[in-house]
Amino acid sequence: MPKFTFSLSQAQLFDVFKRFNLPLPALAEQAYFPMNCGDLVNDTRKLKVGDVFCAIIGHQQNGNDFIKQAVSLKCGLIIAECSHASQHGEIIYLTTENSDKKIAQVYFYQLNEKLFSFAKGYYQSPQDNMTIIGITGTNGKTSTSQIISKLLASCQQRTAVIGTNGAGQIESLQTVENTTPAATQLHQLMAEFSADHCKNVAMEISSHALEQQRVIASLLDIAVFTNLTRDHLDYHKTMANYADAKYQIFSHDAKQIAIINGDDQQGKQWLAHWPNKQSLIVYGKSAAVTQFSAYAQASEIKTHANGVQFILNTHLGQQEIDSVLMGDFNIENLLAGIAVLMSKNISLNDIALAVKALTPIVGRMETFKANNKATTIVDYAHTPDALVSALHACRHHCKGELWVVFGCGGDRDKGKRPLMALAAESGADHLVFTTDNPRTEKAEDIVADMFAGCLFPEKITVLLDREAAIKATLAKAKADDMVLLAGKGHEDYIIVANEKINYNERELVKAIYDVYQQQSNTAGAIS
Repeated sequence: MPKFTFSLSQAQLFDVFKRFNLPLPALAEQAYFPMNCGDLVNDTRKLKVGDVFCAIIGHQQNGNDFIKQAVSLKCGLIIAECSHASQHGEIIYLTTENSDKKIAQVYFYQLNEKLFSFAKGYYQSPQDNMTIIGITGTNGKTSTSQIISKLLASCQQRTAVIGTNGAGQIESLQTVENTTPAATQLHQLMAEFSADHCKNVAMEISSHALEQQRVIASLLDIAVFTNLTRDHLDYHKTMANYADAKYQIFSHDAKQIAIINGDDQQGKQWLAHWPNKQSLIVYGKSAAVTQFSAYAQASEIKTHANGVQFILNTHLGQQEIDSVLMGDFNIENLLAGIAVLMSKNISLNDIALAVKALTPIVGRMETFKANNKATTIVDYAHTPDALVSALHACRHHCKGELWVVFGCGGDRDKGKRPLMALAAESGADHLVFTTDNPRTEKAEDIVADMFAGCLFPEKITVLLDREAAIKATLAKAKADDMVLLAGKGHEDYIIVANEKINYNERELVKAIYDVYQQQSNTAGAIS
């Protein structure tokens, strides 16, 4: 679609003010308010001429400290968070350098807390024209959101995604800084998707976004929970807090459909006390999920060199499913996507056809092959549970020995480092420790933490240069072997100190295998 430009008239702006008890300026002062406003922005690095700057008091920074910069960048208006309720609605007028023009600054009490609702009103509730599907869980958010988008597209329902890989249509994603964008950027994207005639949005929702109210449950028509395992304890401190944050995705009323992994331990706990007024579809591989009134269950699972087959059992009937996606965990991701389509009254036959047409997710169990060389899998697995699942999936398809190359992120939950190493040692034949976004920590210190989880440290190879580690491993692995490169997936960078260094693992592996294939073709031609 053409580049999207949003504009809000002064009259529409004043209507939004009324909804938040912001008094309108005196008639003589209305000239200081723009006739047309641009986007709502709370980061001056993204601010364009004519945008409205929201100076929120955040967890790490105070937006009021950037008001002068916003004025210098020629913003059209400032909404500034104030500390006292008595200041709410006060207006002051700032002068600009080298100009007689004044910019209005409107004080808004608890702006950060109410930013989601304010942004929704400002962008004229674009989500009301679409079905919004939110996916949360420790693992599987990206794969599930993209599976949902691709399945709905196969059923002629234009669907956008928002998440780790970016925002927009699958084939043309634009980069977003956070898995779940801030409320202002989120609504800007929603307005863009609505203008692009999207019928659905499948968005990943992080525990941070739920905890910080960047997203609230009332936004979502369908809420999907995939699983809960250890991650982000540097932020949440305890697993109980982590679970509580995830639980905020559900509205507990009839306006939202909940889709829950009934095989997950946390999911089981929630299901034991589920409110009757919220519609529910439970999915999983165990027979236990069939006890619920609406369910999607996989049985008679068969893995093969090119993917997986299973029987889909539902409250609506049975259907054979065939997919190119690898791994047991992708069966769970598929079931979550299937449940979403079922909730939208798409027939099981149409669902099966859509699943059969699915292509692999970028950087998620993505396979690279060459004649007489080991098969390499690039995957984003960066938690202990995800690594266990990825290795388990590889083992099903591996005829020879299984190698894994991985590291752990710096400045993040240190407690999962030995658990990652233990998971790798339990699932692979050969381990290579390397770097993965060390940030401000020394790579050697991170690896030392990883070794604490190893039972046989003498069997582990350490190569801190990730590219060198991969090249060395692929050179050693035999034709029937499989090599799992875990942690980077779709990412095209490594973070060292505070700098993002260009690094694309998928492109690196493809280049290596292209050389292998050329050598193989040349050898074949000579013989």
